[in-house]
Amino acid sequence: MNCNTGVRGAARCVSRSLLPVLLAFASSSALASEASSPAQAVCPSEPELQRPDSIDSPDTLDPKLRGVALADLGDPVLTGVSTYLRMKGVLDVGAVLSTSIVEVHLDHLVVDAVVRAPRFTDTDEKKDKAGRVGIMRLTVPIGSLDGLSDIGVPVTQWERSLVDMNLTYRVSISEWMGVIDDAQTGFRRVWPLGGGSIDRGVRVAGYLTSMTPTTEDAILEKDYAWRELHSPWYFRNKPYLPISVGRTFTRADGTSYHVFAESNIAFHIWQDKGFERGYFSHGCMRMRDEDLTELSAFVFAGKDIPMKLRTPEIPDADHPFPFDRTKYWQLKNYGTAEKPKTRLKYMLYETELGTLPLPSSDEIMPMSFDEKPVRSMVADQ
Repeated sequence: MNCNTGVRGAARCVSRSLLPVLLAFASSSALASEASSPAQAVCPSEPELQRPDSIDSPDTLDPKLRGVALADLGDPVLTGVSTYLRMKGVLDVGAVLSTSIVEVHLDHLVVDAVVRAPRFTDTDEKKDKAGRVGIMRLTVPIGSLDGLSDIGVPVTQWERSLVDMNLTYRVSISEWMGVIDDAQTGFRRVWPLGGGSIDRGVRVAGYLTSMTPTTEDAILEKDYAWRELHSPWYFRNKPYLPISVGRTFTRADGTSYHVFAESNIAFHIWQDKGFERGYFSHGCMRMRDEDLTELSAFVFAGKDIPMKLRTPEIPDADHPFPFDRTKYWQLKNYGTAEKPKTRLKYMLYETELGTLPLPSSDEIMPMSFDEKPVRSMVADQ
């Protein structure tokens, strides 16, 4: 029996094409290859497997892939489900910002959809015409038993307005990945990022660092994001989301107070020929257009989002978008190794192509937003 690679044909082969593909993503080498060459559904000549009458089949998804967009997983069934859920009227919402994977079963998927609809509530006075932001967790039948439809009617497990959730955001500046979570519901989104170039001891002699600093105490603030929404001009009228970093000050009477101050590091659109995941920016973090749109919707929905920028990899998440290991940028040294010196061009440090191999995550020294090595790490050297 031959099988085409469209949604209709691929869904009939889900037990033999979709599940092995997702299991293969457990290794990092498979992640990169599947991202560059999407899996094709192929049916062997043997009789079709019988699907169970119950939807209680085991979840076969690699847990690290939970929260990755359906279309990023490179399987035609998942891409078809993503397209179907974005069709107007399917979910009775104004717009679908993203669809991401939660569970994979033999005859159904569990999917999180980030959507806009007037029925959701938020505290933002600048309402989007398509509606406020909410999360829907859906059960989506695939390859239905009656053979009449490859994608069945989605069933809503729960839905929540975004202001009823407490999102936190984690970023790794060595594997360039961002993970946004809600601990109560288990909602998660995972995005690839492009971030700060490598500094081989130019700003601080003897320390190999990223030009993106680290912090355990930062937030994404709605007020700053609104003010910078469409600036500067070279971000093509896309959102610009600056990071606010925690600062503690001491009053004259000896008491202290804590505030968040806007930094010059932000999330914004890529500026070159296309999005790349790796060490390429002057410090800010680049995102794909649709990912940036989704993150900005989270920020504007009414709650500040606590975030942490760390050097180590995020152990419980992964993303199949390939990391560029063939090239990277580094801060250019206009002085000597003993007396390094930088130059600014258009208010930004000048960079150049770096020499391979790429540094490993444990070689990169964390830097604070004051451009000094993090003390706890320096003490360990």
